[in-house]
Amino acid sequence: MRALIRHQNGAVLLTSLLILLVLTLLALSGMQGAQLQERMTSAVREGQVALEAAEFAVREGEQYLEDQTVTLGNFGTSGGLYTRSDAPNPMDDTTWDSNASNSIAASGFPGDLAENPRFFIEYIGITSSQESPGDLQITNYDDFTGGSKPLGFRIVGWSSGRSGETRRIVEAYYGTAK
Repeated sequence: MRALIRHQNGAVLLTSLLILLVLTLLALSGMQGAQLQERMTSAVREGQVALEAAEFAVREGEQYLEDQTVTLGNFGTSGGLYTRSDAPNPMDDTTWDSNASNSIAASGFPGDLAENPRFFIEYIGITSSQESPGDLQITNYDDFTGGSKPLGFRIVGWSSGRSGETRRIVEAYYGTAK
């Protein structure tokens, strides 16, 4: 009987260690899953903040046009105000470089961002409902209503978010009768 008891002492220890190893692996797997979900949530939040800031830049571009300090003579080939087809590529990083004059910095966004949101405005011409498909069409402004034909603009806003790693670009078309 004593010989049988001595052989069982090691088996219990080995079984306990195997169970402990399995539990440790399950705990590590659960922690990795939680960390992955936390990173995904942070990335979504970062993207939302960057999108809001890019939309803010577009709204500031609209306000820039509404201040009536901008004339069509201000539009050219640089400085954030462009004539039709002279605007830079929004996907090019140099367009949004804060040291270049390709875009205009927006200010006043409530939140900590890596960089100020930026925008540029492209004058696309006089618009009406008679223009060809694909061009900007604005209703309620025509020769019959007595209103002037609206001037059409494309406003492109950009933001890099809080970390500077997430980028969002928003494009809007805007018409105003000046």
